[in-house]
Amino acid sequence: MPIIIISADVREIEESIAQKVADEMGYNLMNRRILADIAAKHQIDPGRLNEIMGTTPSLFKKMSARQWRRNLACVEAEVLDHLLAGNIVCQGLAAHLYVTGISHVMNVRILSGNSRCIKDIVEKKGLSLQKAEKCRAAELQHRKKWSLAAYVCDETDLSRYDLVINLDQIDPVEAVKTITGAAEYRKFQVMTYSMKCLADLALAAKVNAKLLDSMPSIKVQARDGSVVVITKALNRQKRKKIATIKELASTVDGVSYVEVHVKNNILAS
Repeated sequence: MPIIIISADVREIEESIAQKVADEMGYNLMNRRILADIAAKHQIDPGRLNEIMGTTPSLFKKMSARQWRRNLACVEAEVLDHLLAGNIVCQGLAAHLYVTGISHVMNVRILSGNSRCIKDIVEKKGLSLQKAEKCRAAELQHRKKWSLAAYVCDETDLSRYDLVINLDQIDPVEAVKTITGAAEYRKFQVMTYSMKCLADLALAAKVNAKLLDSMPSIKVQARDGSVVVITKALNRQKRKKIATIKELASTVDGVSYVEVHVKNNILAS
């Protein structure tokens, strides 16, 4: 059975449907509760880690862009590592933006529209429908900016998703049935190759998180334990930087070989 990643334009609806899908399928639900464990493992303040999931450095003044990106990399690496276990519904961890190209991962987007769900939320919060619509539009714009800053991806682009459900047309109960039914499609079944692709993605993310501790400008790819790191450096720094990258990357479990490509950059740090 596939891994299911659920995102929505309203957080409460996303959480509710993800929980119901996990219950229906007998899957584990992975959400922001995992951030406490990630923070402890990587020695990051838990509150700060939770905040960066929706805040860019330009707004989060207490954290530099470099720290922000490194902390995001830690979340990405841990989420991908957990996904390797399978039988997971993932929600609230931006996985729909970085778990891509894996055939047994089904990305689902929920649109609240003007459904009964959104009206119930409005009533609970004591907002007028007009004010709620403005708040939702502002939140969507904010999430779009965050996704572009974090992963150069527009999460509001519906072409990114395998399944899009509009709650104006399908109620939440039927939405859950639709998701669990789609999960049975042959396209989303686990294969040896798709698992290898996920493992490669997870290894690259681990190395990326490790290297971002000490250097900001890197790109990492992995395949069958071999890792390729692309970075920038001054000519006089190349040898030292290559040695440092190889030493650090080699400490990551699963890495058997490290290759480093260095591009000239007079502004490299």
